[in-house]
Amino acid sequence: MDFNLDQTIYQFNDEEDFTIGNACEGVQIFGGIGSGKTSGSGEALARAFLRSGFGGLVLCAKKDVLDDWKRYARETGRAEQLLIFDGSGNFVFPFLQYEIEREGEGAGYTDNLVRLFTTIYEAIDRSSKSEGSDPYWERAMQQLLRNTIDLCMIARGTVSVPLIHDVILSAPISLAQIDTDEWKNKSLCWKLLLEGYGKDLNKWTRHDFDSTASFWLEEYPNLADKTRSSILSTLTTMMDIFLRRPFRMLFSEMPEDRRKIAYPELTHRGVVIVLNLPVKEFGEAGRAAQVVYKYLWQQAVERRATTNQTVPVFLWVDEAQNFVTEYDMQFQATARSTRACTVYLTQNLPNYYAVMGGTQSKYRVDSLMGNLQTKIWHANSDPMTNEQAAEVIGRSWQIRQTSGESYGADFFNMSSGSNESFDYDVPPQSFTKLRKGGALNDRVVEAIIFQNGRIWSNEKTHLVAKFKQYGA
Repeated sequence: MDFNLDQTIYQFNDEEDFTIGNACEGVQIFGGIGSGKTSGSGEALARAFLRSGFGGLVLCAKKDVLDDWKRYARETGRAEQLLIFDGSGNFVFPFLQYEIEREGEGAGYTDNLVRLFTTIYEAIDRSSKSEGSDPYWERAMQQLLRNTIDLCMIARGTVSVPLIHDVILSAPISLAQIDTDEWKNKSLCWKLLLEGYGKDLNKWTRHDFDSTASFWLEEYPNLADKTRSSILSTLTTMMDIFLRRPFRMLFSEMPEDRRKIAYPELTHRGVVIVLNLPVKEFGEAGRAAQVVYKYLWQQAVERRATTNQTVPVFLWVDEAQNFVTEYDMQFQATARSTRACTVYLTQNLPNYYAVMGGTQSKYRVDSLMGNLQTKIWHANSDPMTNEQAAEVIGRSWQIRQTSGESYGADFFNMSSGSNESFDYDVPPQSFTKLRKGGALNDRVVEAIIFQNGRIWSNEKTHLVAKFKQYGA
């Protein structure tokens, strides 16, 4: 099947083409609570992707997302290609083993595995990028992870969250402890060091092992107790998520039947994976699990070679503020060439600013927004979002009609005229007046759409579009 970038997959107002290329340039949908963003433009694009045969990944902040996508898939003939990843364990994803075994030269590279944990840490601790945060603790955590992973990989040829956890907790906390038989008999860290010493290693692997052995037997036990405790607490608190039900079963254990593994690459064949671990149900653990899967899915997409026969894939994230990471900016910058279609939905810009953190939050958010080329604004009462929308659409010379009245003892005059001003094409208050669907609006949702570099058939840079609510 051909998937040319110029192929139309949807038409706004039944006349304005939205192509695969447009989809691959990214979509950001804004709308206040009850504005119809999910049931309006969101559902319209979701159905278009499914009808066109795209694979995809759907993240869940709320419990009702799964029901929506079941309905979309059923009504577009794609129900058989919906893979539901949930707490049942019907499908699992041992992400560390996946990163070791996947295709590509970077498979099993220690720093790639460390970066996975950094991504999880970013998702859980939104303050990690805040103003005044000390980067030492993150670097120290990465060093601890790097040496743990190297030890596990060299000694056992595998790594998992439980294994990392047990090695760290059994590491020596003083130089004196290393010489005790009690510690040596109980310590998994010591056992793996002995296994590593007993292996016939090549020159470079031996160098890596010597470095990690030096860390465990010299540097780590020499750390000040308070420093070591802080680093350890940061890491084990993060890993604790993947040591408990159902996340240990879903993400830490390799199944005997590998057909149970929900490989991200399944989406390249048209499968739509719904991560039904909603944040509203599973809290920070649900957020962290979905973020790590999203990150590995993005990397899998970036590794694939593409032609016009390559199946496009989409990343669908409602309540996107729950799942954004700094990597999203890098991913979106090359998404068109990898046939990846990102659709993010959220209420307003402050949602993003609040979670990106620190003095750099504006630059991070603006960078992400700048790489999502189609902007769709539904009804909104947030001044920042509405003013930004008006700025994006732009200004031009506007002719404003004026009128006036004057009174005197013996006269009454009416006057009219016009003046010209350089003003918004769509004033901010216009976004507060868009129809929100429901019975009062005949289930019609309105939105204002902008695409970078596009003049619509109305000869303007923006389009007022209408969407019919099917499931309302």
